[in-house]
Amino acid sequence: MAVVATLSKGYDLDYIWKQVDRGPAKDATSYYIQASESGGEPPGRWWGPGAKALGFDHGQRVEREPYDLLFGERKAADGTQLGRPPGNGRKAADLYAQLLAAEPHATAERRRELRIEATRQARQSPLFFDLTVSLSKSISLFHASLGENARLARRAGDHDGDQYWSALVGEVDDMIWQAVHAGFGYFQREAGYTRTGSHNTRVHGRETGQWREADLAVAHWLQHTSRDGDMQLHVHSQIAHVARTATDEKWRAPDSNTASQGQIERLPARKGWPRGATSDDTALTMLVARHLADRDGDGDPAVFLADLAQQEPTIRGLGPTTTAAIERFRRGGEVGASPGRATNGAAMRALPIGWVLFHDQAERRRQVTIAMSRATHADPAALVAACVIAACASWALEGASPSMLLEAVTEEAREAAQEVRTDACLAEMLTRVSAGTWEPPAKGISLDPYETVAAGAVVRDKGNASAQRAGERGTTRRRYRYRRRTGGWADGRQVDRRAGTRRAAMASAVRLARIGDRDSGDRRRSGNYPCDSVSVRSSRQVLRGYSPSAPNVTPGEPRSLE
Repeated sequence: MAVVATLSKGYDLDYIWKQVDRGPAKDATSYYIQASESGGEPPGRWWGPGAKALGFDHGQRVEREPYDLLFGERKAADGTQLGRPPGNGRKAADLYAQLLAAEPHATAERRRELRIEATRQARQSPLFFDLTVSLSKSISLFHASLGENARLARRAGDHDGDQYWSALVGEVDDMIWQAVHAGFGYFQREAGYTRTGSHNTRVHGRETGQWREADLAVAHWLQHTSRDGDMQLHVHSQIAHVARTATDEKWRAPDSNTASQGQIERLPARKGWPRGATSDDTALTMLVARHLADRDGDGDPAVFLADLAQQEPTIRGLGPTTTAAIERFRRGGEVGASPGRATNGAAMRALPIGWVLFHDQAERRRQVTIAMSRATHADPAALVAACVIAACASWALEGASPSMLLEAVTEEAREAAQEVRTDACLAEMLTRVSAGTWEPPAKGISLDPYETVAAGAVVRDKGNASAQRAGERGTTRRRYRYRRRTGGWADGRQVDRRAGTRRAAMASAVRLARIGDRDSGDRRRSGNYPCDSVSVRSSRQVLRGYSPSAPNVTPGEPRSLE
């Protein structure tokens, strides 16, 4: 299930409330019908440990008065001040008065625009951060088809049909909320920080300020339509610009800068590279990710090579095998590397293939990985290593334990070796890693793809084992996050931290994809509703049409969303 997330600063407290129905609570279908016909979106819901500390339970309805106090004045519901009030408030009020005096007949909408303009001119600190998650069009259409069938059933007085379709609308809404909560659980862990002390003062060369974990307060708003009135499911998540610091329970502004320019300037610099520069591994991983996202998981080696050749001047540290493949492509449009030394370049960029193609799509994932890897790396060892890394990404998203992950990728190494007709040397190495009998070469890890993969497996396995033995998994995570912010080390342990969140979000997506697979002969589908129902196939986002005229709705032929 694809989403688009955007983050912006928020200054306008009125905007969201103009779209919200403040009447009695309704069911999911009623909100859909209301939003599609006359407007009026569901009320917001509180979320986050910071909201909990203020007395708002998770999922509790957002009311206007406490909302204005928290977001507009940084106060609790009882009026207690939470940290510093928004800055430049008086200056913004004066500017607003001046702007309004110049337009005495301004409409309510225009006055709202003038208030926003005044806060911007005054450089007032934002009242909140708005993280908006827009679901893919296929999900919006799917949801709309369910809601439309429910609406038609109600209009026809078909109680059974109304119950059936309304239950599905509610189930999809629940899945969306589960995905949002899972995502914000991750956001809380990764971005829930305040800064204490001075970050401009240095003692013995070190900053005296510190980052502290903090509890965020969030108001979520599920909405059905875009500003143009099109069906577009999206969730506005307004993050209050004040959070409770875990260590002393004081309320401070959440840290919105993961790395300052000063921190980047203090990073150790590789000779000839600017501080903060990224290597070819990062650049190529991002290139592969964008390439697959644009093609729904189907790689095109020729297009990939063309994009790579275009970006090559901006990429630092490209290896000899990749560079040679780019030169061949430029000279004669040749796609595919010539046999040569086995290097690890294909493996280092293979993660996005596993992110796009799930663990149960092993054969397709393997074919895409081999095709994309052969664009620059022809040696069978390079291809097998890339297949293993892609499989690691797929299984990590499923939350596989270290032992399960090693078992899965060892099997992938065997299957990939058979596919490219080479020996199962990497599978044997991974078996030794699992048994604890493989050690990296004394001279260090070379560009050999098998050594690279095996060494990565050792680091990950030992990292998990040491954290478990010491009982310091939480400490390890905090150290990882702190050092990531200050330019220190990072390793494969991040996979463990993310897996549970992604697994929860993916579970909702999988359940969503299966709704359309239910028994098409269900008696509750009786009725003649002209609106198609759809089921969503996760990575392909294909709609399956249903006959609008059959007495019992039955699946039709698959059709492309486009």
